[in-house]
Amino acid sequence: MEDFANAIVYEVKQEIADRYFGFRTRIENQSQIYLAKLTETGRAVEAEIRLDLCRMRFLLKEPRLFCLFLDMADLPRDYVLNLANQQATPKGLELFATMRGRGFTRWRRFYALAKSIYNSLAKNIVVYHETYLQLQEEHADICMEIEKFQHQNDLSDILCFLRNFDSPDSERMKFLHSNATLLSCQTLEQDLRITPPPPVTEVINLLNPLPPIRQIKAQLTDLLREAFTHHDCSSQGILPF
Repeated sequence: MEDFANAIVYEVKQEIADRYFGFRTRIENQSQIYLAKLTETGRAVEAEIRLDLCRMRFLLKEPRLFCLFLDMADLPRDYVLNLANQQATPKGLELFATMRGRGFTRWRRFYALAKSIYNSLAKNIVVYHETYLQLQEEHADICMEIEKFQHQNDLSDILCFLRNFDSPDSERMKFLHSNATLLSCQTLEQDLRITPPPPVTEVINLLNPLPPIRQIKAQLTDLLREAFTHHDCSSQGILPF
């Protein structure tokens, strides 16, 4: 009878341990996928945004004009300037690669090129913004699952089972098997508590979509006209306009 009771107790403890570690493994996998997407967003999407910003900074020539552009586009100055200065920026044709302004006059080519860059920047920021919001939702779902699990499974009760779960052949319990008697209940409970991954705000910045170009056309044209006067006509052969 005692063996039967011990077997029942063992099965109950095994089920609780499996439920806890199974959930923990699943949440950790979800968190790793979430963090991988977060890192990829920081590298890939920001790289496209950075290139467009560097191109626009090159066209606007003067730092003052570029800062005015950032204000007009409602882009955070500190973030953008840091992003644009992260690595050496190519010059001239290298920066624009296959991009060329179209038009009968140099000014029209210059303006068309700036407009194309703005549209590309707007498109890339929309992708970035949507990805940011999607990652926020994923983070919220992970946090909600953790909170729900911990609400439905009292860690103190789990701890009582695990501290008496004397199964040296269980690989997953080795860290508890050797140290449980040396640690306080509070410390073990902290170790068992599942920590959610960092929120999106700690890794990447939120960028709002740019205003439609028709909305800022007059302001942008004024900035471009002033910037155009700073470009040396003698460099026409090595510039994309």
